[in-house]
Amino acid sequence: MSTAAEHRASCDAFVAHIHLLCAEPGVRVRLSRGRGRPVEECAPMDRYLARRTAHRQGRRAYYTVASLIAMAGPQTHTPGVRPDHDPDSAPQDNPASLFVTPVEPTPTAALDPTAWYARPNLGATLATAVRRAGHQAERTESLLHVLTRLSDDQLHRRLPAPVTRLLQDGITPDWAVLLNDLVQRPYRRDKVGLRWRDAFYLATPEPRRT
Repeated sequence: MSTAAEHRASCDAFVAHIHLLCAEPGVRVRLSRGRGRPVEECAPMDRYLARRTAHRQGRRAYYTVASLIAMAGPQTHTPGVRPDHDPDSAPQDNPASLFVTPVEPTPTAALDPTAWYARPNLGATLATAVRRAGHQAERTESLLHVLTRLSDDQLHRRLPAPVTRLLQDGITPDWAVLLNDLVQRPYRRDKVGLRWRDAFYLATPEPRRT
């Protein structure tokens, strides 16, 4: 039984492995075909993922994240990312300001829970979309609440659509954090949902009082 820290480190290692696989266009195409599907319907992915996932809890999370990384394309194949939280750090009319900053994961960051939870989860990533890419705040908030309420099967099927929009706007989720949350979600759905909502609200402006 691995510790939580070891599991977090393994998430970074898995994501780095998928990035390496996706350097081959044919492999990337095969992995991308699994988006939204249960593991039982992803036979073309097994040759690349079975050895790393066959006996892991939350196996579908690994297949989902691998397919999302493959869907993202070569330009987003970085082992880890963090959004720039300073709204004044880049001009709003500069397209580069929409991109998150790639960060190579380190063993220390993976083992240190403080460093790990400082990395952006899905809620923080959606907040970045509101602040940097012009996503409508109330609509994004509603999307987040829907995602936190979905069953696990529905969430895996629904994720490709919002992730596609994020990627189109130059915003890449932290794949390892998303993987960790998806693995935990069947057992701690309320806790994961609360983390996502907290991260979203702490990174977006407070609504104006009417």
